[in-house]
Parts: sequence; structure tokens; C-alpha cells
Amino acid sequence: MKKLLVVLLALLMLVGCGQGGKSDDGETVVIYQNENVRKAIAYAIDREALAKSLNDGSVGAEGIIPFKLASNPETGKDFREDQGSVVAYDVDAAKGYYETALEELNKKSLKIDLLYGTNEGDSVIKAAEQIAYYLEEVGFEVNLVAKQKKERLSLLTDGDYEVCLTRWGPDYADPQTYMDLFVSTNVSNNSGRYNSAEYDKLIADALKTTDMKERWQKFLEAEKVLVEKDNAIVPVFQAGGAMIIRPGVGGIEFHSAAVDNYRHVFGKDTLTLITNTDILNLDNQVATDGTSFIAQTMFMGGLTELDESGNPVLDLAESYDVNEDGTVYTFKIRDDANWYNNKGELVAPITAYDFEYSWNRLISDELASEYNWWLDTMSVDSWKAIDDKTFEVTLSTPSGIFLGCLAFPSVFPINQEFAEAQGNQYATSAETVLNCGPFILDSWTPDYSYEFVKNPNYYFADDYTKAGGANKVVFRVLADTQTALMEYEADKIDTVILAGEQVDANKNVDGYVDRLQGYLFYLSLNINHYE
Repeated sequence: MKKLLVVLLALLMLVGCGQGGKSDDGETVVIYQNENVRKAIAYAIDREALAKSLNDGSVGAEGIIPFKLASNPETGKDFREDQGSVVAYDVDAAKGYYETALEELNKKSLKIDLLYGTNEGDSVIKAAEQIAYYLEEVGFEVNLVAKQKKERLSLLTDGDYEVCLTRWGPDYADPQTYMDLFVSTNVSNNSGRYNSAEYDKLIADALKTTDMKERWQKFLEAEKVLVEKDNAIVPVFQAGGAMIIRPGVGGIEFHSAAVDNYRHVFGKDTLTLITNTDILNLDNQVATDGTSFIAQTMFMGGLTELDESGNPVLDLAESYDVNEDGTVYTFKIRDDANWYNNKGELVAPITAYDFEYSWNRLISDELASEYNWWLDTMSVDSWKAIDDKTFEVTLSTPSGIFLGCLAFPSVFPINQEFAEAQGNQYATSAETVLNCGPFILDSWTPDYSYEFVKNPNYYFADDYTKAGGANKVVFRVLADTQTALMEYEADKIDTVILAGEQVDANKNVDGYVDRLQGYLFYLSLNINHYE
């Protein structure tokens, strides 16, 4: 019933409807319905200066699609090069929009509660503070609302926030991974309940056409409507990643889209790697955050995985056939693919029925997964197990992203008998999940660490061992970058994430690396928030 009410509200809302309050004469107003409020926020932020102040390789956002995500199928140009910037910084214009909004709303001032995460890295905290400064320069009164990541995500999902500094990491290398977020029917990810018939039509047309040139053009037009015309969300910056990896340690595969891969790390018998946030959920179909997804790729696997270049290669499938028109894929599951408990004991073979059950579970109303749209993204029309080792998938239209999307944890297999036997306790601990990946989840101590031991029976285990692969991989949860750097220098951890002054101080240290990540930080304006 709650989901139904949310959908009905979204369908009834006009673009930008939002925060309720009373004007100074007592009349009820809806603050974010006002175009000038949204423009005042959008124009107030100096994105380049903010990104530079983070000093971690971040860059100012030019739109909702990040740099180096996807290329024009005809020209090879990056999306951002094709589009150019659809955001602007103009403090005088922002002040003008703010003053006009006050007159239209009959208010003397406007207050903003700005929600952000406190345990998501120093850069997030610094960015939130800088955004507050920019908005206050225009005239807004800003109250910073600091919450740990789990609570922030819960408030965002429930719509119990006003403005939130949030982010999205691309699940695959295509503009669709961002564009899908803001269609009116996406109640899971469209937290601000943006509703635009124009935007919805552009996305629908893009997804149904087989003309890749037309599809690309629709995405370009849709971004302009969302960001430049409606100012429905406010892109801020694209995250950088500065870190030190201990010399001799290798095999960490950074992907601008999807999930970074730690399945092939090598260099020491026991590797201790840094993470600034803990696992939020071990259930691969309930989780929505990158940290949880990375952990799941360690102890689970899919039909494919991504190689170091981000291209799909076979994993639990040993082969596949595809029909002439590219719509029917038939996968053969490896004979040596098995389920293991957290003690490394064999439980059962992996079958095509495990995939069938998993995919049915993903879209079930009972689970209400926030990734229940994933199969639609893959253009999947139907799926079925032909026999124990044969899994058939039929697409509504040929899809260039299909094989890559199979490497995403939401479509990993699940053993039905085990999962249902666990009931509500399924995936709440190392003991209540099964392992089908290159590592076994040995233990999980919330807010401290989670540890994996090598699965000696995995199909590439022998080659991994010969390459110097680790027998144990520990992810140490440390949000405080100064403490993390001290532990690295004391040889207690093998990687460290740098922030602020640490970056310049360690650029000449052996093992220093930086990169531009796919994560795009933006302000989500909650159009359903009422005071």
C-alpha cells in the first residue's frame, strides 16, 4: 500500500513540487515547486572551486552523466564532449533568482536542511560544508543534517529529507544507468519524485529504438530537460580517488562503471585493504551500495564477470550460444560450479534453477528490491532453466550491455532451499549466506572488518595461486583518513584512501595512484517534503 501511494503521488505531482511550508502571511506554499528556488540553488554552486578544494582528483560536474562513462556509437566522442556543460555558476544570477522566489512565495527568507553522510569519507563532509557556504552567500539559511550512510540512505528512500547530497555510481557503461533514475515510475531511485512527461517520453523513446544514433540523441536531449531546463536535480562533482597501494600488491581492477574488482588481488599471503564504509547488506538483491556489491563479488559470482578493461568474460557460465537476431541466449553452467558454506564445505552444485529462482525473486513484490528494474535495463523479456545446467534468456530487443550486466550482483544465483530455510535471517551474517565465488566469506564484524579466505575449489583457483594470489583478504573499515594513513605506515593495512592535504603530501610515495571515478555527486531536491 505504501508503494502504491508513493506511485500515485508521483503521478499527480508536477515538475518540482516539493517542500511545504507557510508564507509569512500564513498561506501554505510548496517551496520546490518554484522554478526560481531551484535555479537559485543550481546557479549558486562553484563546482570547479569545490572540486579543487577536495584535492583528491575530483572534478566539477557538467551534467548528470559523468566524464569517461560512455562514448557516441558513431563518433566515439565522450558524452560530456558531445553535450558540453548543462550547468552554470553565476552567483549574481543565483541571488536574483532567490530574491524573485521570495517575492513569489511571499517569504522573507528560505531555509534548507541539507542532509549528507558522515562516514562516507572526508570529501563528502567537506563538500557539504562548501555547498552550505555557497547557498548562504546567495541568501539561503542552511542547516547541515549529518547522518551515517545507512541512515542517510534510509531517509532518502523514505522521502524523509529536504535536500540531500547523494551520489550514484554507474552500474554499466551507458547513459541509461543515470537516465533511468529520474523517470516518474522509478519510485526506488527517484527520491525527489521528479515527474516530467517530456523527460519520460524521451527516455521511453530512447529505450525502445534500435537506432543507436537516435538513442544517443534522446539521452542528450533528456539530460538538458532534467538539469538545464527543469533544474530537478543539481549535479555537483565527479569523485576522484587518490590512494596508496603497497608496492608489490596488484590485481585491483578499477572500473569507471559497475563494481571495482578485487577478485584477483595478489602480492601477499594476507592482504588487508581499506574501505571507508561497511557492508550494508549481504543480500545481493537487497543491497544498493557499492561497498556491499564489491563484497558480494568476492564470495559470489555471476554468469559473467568484468575483466580489467571492463569487458564481460565468462564466469560461472562456461559457454553460451545466441540466436541470429541476438535475442535468445543459452548459457551452460560450469560443471565445477558449487555452493559452499562459510566453513568451505560443499553444500550443493550450482544449477540453472538457482538463476531462475534468483531472477524471479528479484522482481517479486514480496522482496520489493530497489533493483527490480535491472532485468528491464538488460532488455530481458523471459528466462527459464531448461535443465540443471542450461539457462535460457530471451531479450525483447538485442542489447549491447546485456552480457556486461550479468556481472552485476543483483542477478547472481541464489540457492532457494538454503535461502528459504534461513527465513528473515538470510544474508545477515557469514553463516546465513552461501558462497559461490573465488572466496569464502569467513567472518563479518560490523563497523570493523569483513574477511575472506580463498576458495580452493573455484575454477580459476590454481591459476590464481600460481600468480601469487592471496589466501586471505581482509577489508578494514576505517572512515578516518588520518588513522588509516597511520595504520598504512605501520604496515597494518596495504592500501589507504587519501584526502585533503594527504594527497599533496604523498604524491611522490611509491604506490600512489589517482583516478577519476564514475561516482557523480548531486543534490536531490525532495519535492514531496512537507513541514
